[in-house]
Amino acid sequence: DEGGTFVQGATEYAHPLDRLMAAIIPHATTNGSGSFTISMLDYGRYSVSAAKPDEGYPELYLAFYAGLRDNLPVVRLSAKHQFASVALSLGNKAGILTGTVADAVTGQPLNAYVEFRWAVEPRNFLSGSGLTNAEFRILVPSNHLVTMVVSLEGYENWRYQTDKSPSKNAILLRPGEELHLDIRLSPKR
Repeated sequence: DEGGTFVQGATEYAHPLDRLMAAIIPHATTNGSGSFTISMLDYGRYSVSAAKPDEGYPELYLAFYAGLRDNLPVVRLSAKHQFASVALSLGNKAGILTGTVADAVTGQPLNAYVEFRWAVEPRNFLSGSGLTNAEFRILVPSNHLVTMVVSLEGYENWRYQTDKSPSKNAILLRPGEELHLDIRLSPKR
C-alpha cells in the first residue's frame, strides 16, 4: 500500500500492450506476503498494475484513474525472458461515491446509465450501465474534479451540482473520502 505494507487479497493485472485485450485481463491475487504469480501469459509486452477496490484502491489500468498512479511497470516476455518480477504499489486511494438511484415520483429503485468525466480533461471518462444501480458504490479519482451525469430513457438527466465544491458542477474527494448521493430521476413530461 502507500505505506509500504504488504497487502493480502489485492488483485494484480497484466494488461496486454501489443495486442487486443481479451474479455478478461490476466490477473492474480496476492497472498499474505503480498506475492503473486500471473501464469499462462503469451509472449509480449504487459503493463502490470494492482487494485483492491473494496479498500478504495481502483483498477489503475483504466485511463480514468490515470491521475492516481505513477507510471505502471511494463514487462516484456519472450522465449529468452519467460519470467519477470515486479514490485507494485496500490497507489493512492480513490474517492468513494455511494448512494441510491430511484424514480423521483414513485421511489421505485432504478438501474441507470452514468457518465463520469474529468472536469479539466473531458476526454478522460468512465461510463456505462451498471455503475450506478439502484444502490451503488463506485471509486472516482481523488483530488481531481469529476463531473457526473446519470440518465435513463424516459427520465430527465440528473447532474451533480453543489455549492460546496470548488466547481459547483463537479465532485472533488480526497483519498478515501466518501460521499453519499441519493439520486432521484424525474420522469420526462
